[in-house]
This record gives sequence, structure tokens and C-alpha cells, in this order.
Amino acid sequence: MAAFLPRLTQLYVRAFAGLPRKVWLLSLVMVVNRSGAMVVAFLSVYLVNSMGYTATDAGWVMGAFGAGGIVGNYVGGLLNDRYGSWHIMVFSLITAGILHILIGQVTAFWPLCILVFFTSVTADAFRPANRAAIAIYADPEHLTQAYGLQRLAANLGFSIGPALGGLLIGLYGYESLFWADGLTFLLAAALFLITLPADETARPLEEDPAPASPAQNQPLRETRPALRQPWLVYLILANTCVITCFFQFFSTIPVYLTDHGYTEGEFGLLLTISGVLIVAVEMPLVYLADRRYRPLYVMLGGTTLILAGYFLLPFAVPLGYALVVLWIVLITLGEILFMPFTSTYVAKHAPPVRRGEYLGVLSASYSLAFILSPVLGFQLAEHFGYVVSIFTVSSFGILGILLLFGVDKAREARTRMLQGDLV
Repeated sequence: MAAFLPRLTQLYVRAFAGLPRKVWLLSLVMVVNRSGAMVVAFLSVYLVNSMGYTATDAGWVMGAFGAGGIVGNYVGGLLNDRYGSWHIMVFSLITAGILHILIGQVTAFWPLCILVFFTSVTADAFRPANRAAIAIYADPEHLTQAYGLQRLAANLGFSIGPALGGLLIGLYGYESLFWADGLTFLLAAALFLITLPADETARPLEEDPAPASPAQNQPLRETRPALRQPWLVYLILANTCVITCFFQFFSTIPVYLTDHGYTEGEFGLLLTISGVLIVAVEMPLVYLADRRYRPLYVMLGGTTLILAGYFLLPFAVPLGYALVVLWIVLITLGEILFMPFTSTYVAKHAPPVRRGEYLGVLSASYSLAFILSPVLGFQLAEHFGYVVSIFTVSSFGILGILLLFGVDKAREARTRMLQGDLV
């Protein structure tokens, strides 16, 4: 035991070592921003339990949030390549903060759908810009660690937000969530402007040089649009399937748990447990996995854990809270092993001049999953019950595993084809 503790300490030090100061500052902004992440966690419960919406209507509102995310991520990625990450992140934080406050003032179905859509557009434009900025700040050797740190920061904030959200609901009602979320966006914007003034991320990247030839013994580069890149299409389809399974966490699962007698506070505690676990183990786990295994193997392992958690959940819920905690531990470990490596894979293999576009398409697949999960989940739950819904939506993860096997093959085939064209 005495020898184990120094080794563990050294592992944590190595996991965080080598990251640039600006990556740490961007992580600090992320902590502040995500500390107010209450609206997404409680939106479906708010719509059903407070607003009196049907499960289907709640699914469509959540779907509008996901649709806005698709547009915001893709357009944000394109604008990132044209104007630079810095401008997109500033605009996103300020505008999304104002719109989050307005959501709590709207009750009619269609105006709420429209407002939720545009809130998501502006909020999610931050994601590809953030990931593209990290790819500039961090060297390739530390890129996975940098993305892991950003996720750690987001989840550190997220471990605070939902627990605080459950408390605010009990003390002041649901409207306080929207004020808290909006104000933390604005606070994050102020912190960003103070600590990270306009720098190299405030301008577009230079165009790539012409592709190298095999005789030059340099890596091949191309500037093919994202949606015409076969390996990326495989990856975003796989990511959509896996995250559709995972995002039940934010749609049907909160309602399913409250239907079985669990409180909003207990659900908020589950989110806190998830965030604390990520803070405690993600960086060393990502550090070890990144150096020992191919990224796609790590993603496959993460997907397997997510599937195991969701197939366990319907059996765990009637047996008590302790087994529900086991569910959150399984899917959180799966998330840790899956999500950072998708960003790293795309950032490393995307042409730099289109990096924002490629990362935007990856981020958009998360938003597509955010549509599919509630729309399919709530429709199935309303007609067949929540257990059938959970098993059906979780089966998307199995398709995700099959698609992941094709990613490396498609990329290697594309590389061989380019080499043949240049010979």
C-alpha cells in the first residue's frame, strides 16, 4: 500500500503534465459555465411535471433543443474556420446566457420550441470552436489529455449544477433554474474575455499546403469536405448511435425515475456522482488508455460499459437506489472511455483548414442524438412503457459498435487511394 500511493500520485501528475496555460484557462471558463447546467438536466421533468405537457410534447421540445444543436454545431464549425474560434466562443456565451433566461418566461408550446431551438443553436456553436481552439493550444502528444481536461472541467461544473438545481427547485421553483443557467453563461463570458483576450484563435487558420507525395516521406493532407469523408461518416453515425443510447440520461430516465418514487433531488445527486467520478478518475484513465491502446478499441470498451448500464437499469430501479448508483457508475465509466477519444480521433485526422468543420460535424452528431433519444424514447414510453423504451433505444449502442469497426478501415482505404493517385 505504501508503494502504491506514490505510484498513484505520479500517475495523476503525469496525466495533468504538459498542458498549456491557455488550456487550463479555457477549462476554468468551462467550470463556471457548466456550474449552471441545470436546464438540460431538468427540462423534461419541468415540461411534464410542472408545465403539464404530455410525454410526447416534452419529447418534441427536447427534440427542438437537439435540432438547434445540430445547426449550431455545424454552422459554428464553419464559422470557426472562417473567423476563428475566439469570436464564436464569445458570441455563444453571451447570447446563450440571455436566451436561457427567456426560456423560463415562455409557456406556449410553439414559441417554447422556437426559443429552445435558437438557444441551443447559440449555445452549441461554442463546442466546435472550443475543440478547435484546444487543437491549436495543445500539441498532438497531449491532445487527448487536453480534451480530457475540458471534459473534466465540464463535469466538475456539471457536478455542481444539477445538485444546486434540485435545491433551487425545492426552494424557489423551476423558474430559478433558467435565471441561474443564464447568469452563469454571462459570468463565463466575462471570465473568458478577461483571461483569454483575442489571440491566435481569433483568426482563421492558414490554408494547407499542397498534398505531400509519398516520395517526400511526409503525411498526406487533403481538404475534402467533412460529409464527403467516408471514415468521418462512419464515425459520426457510430457516435450518433452510442450517444442516442447515452442521452436517455437527460430525457426519459429522469421521468422514469420520478414515476418510481425517486425525487428530483435524488436524480440531481446521481448527476453529481457522475461528475465527481469523472473528476476523480477521467484524466489518469484517459492518460493510460491513450498510451496503451488504439483509440477505437477504447471507444468500443466505453460503448460496452454504457450498454451494460442501460440494460441493467430496468432491473435496478425497483430494487433500490444503491443499484441505480451502480448504473450511473457504469455509464459514467463508459462515457469517460468513449467521448474524449472521438474528439482526439477527428482532430488528429482532419485537415487543419477544415478542423472546425470536421469537429462541428462530430458535435452535430451529439445534437442529432439529443433529438433521437427523447423523440423515440418518449414515443415508445407513451405507447409501450418506459422499460420497452429503454431497451429499444439502448439497442442503438449495438449498432454503434458495428459501425465503429468500419472507421479505421475506411480511413486506411482513403489513404491508400490517395497514395495511388500520387504515385
